Amino acid sequence: MEENSQVIEVPNQKKGLGIAGLILGILSILCCAFCGAGVVFCIIGGIFSIISIVKGTGSGRVLGIVGLVLNILGLLINAVMILSIAMMIDWSKVTPENLSTINQIDTNDYNQVEQWVQQFFRMDLTTN
Repeated sequence: MEENSQVIEVPNQKKGLGIAGLILGILSILCCAFCGAGVVFCIIGGIFSIISIVKGTGSGRVLGIVGLVLNILGLLINAVMILSIAMMIDWSKVTPENLSTINQIDTNDYNQVEQWVQQFFRMDLTTN
């Protein structure tokens, strides 16, 4: 008797890039508090996610889509953070002359450093 055996082929799901895009998307959102440092994670994660969507199948494609959504969300949040910090700076006072005055202060004296930094911001940064 001959047995009818069928070979079941499991499609290559290419989940690795989808997982990487998903993790980088999560990191981009978590790192937005660090003055836009998550932008790097957004870009790399977005590339991985797009590759996973294009070349992946099944759960690899789903992970790529979720990763792409998270990376776009992270990019938007990081852009808002960068813009809000840029709006707090008084750019008219950021001149080479003002920046070179750092050499005239004692960097070990917290009050002098605080006053020097304060001159560049539109809002009060003092802790007192």
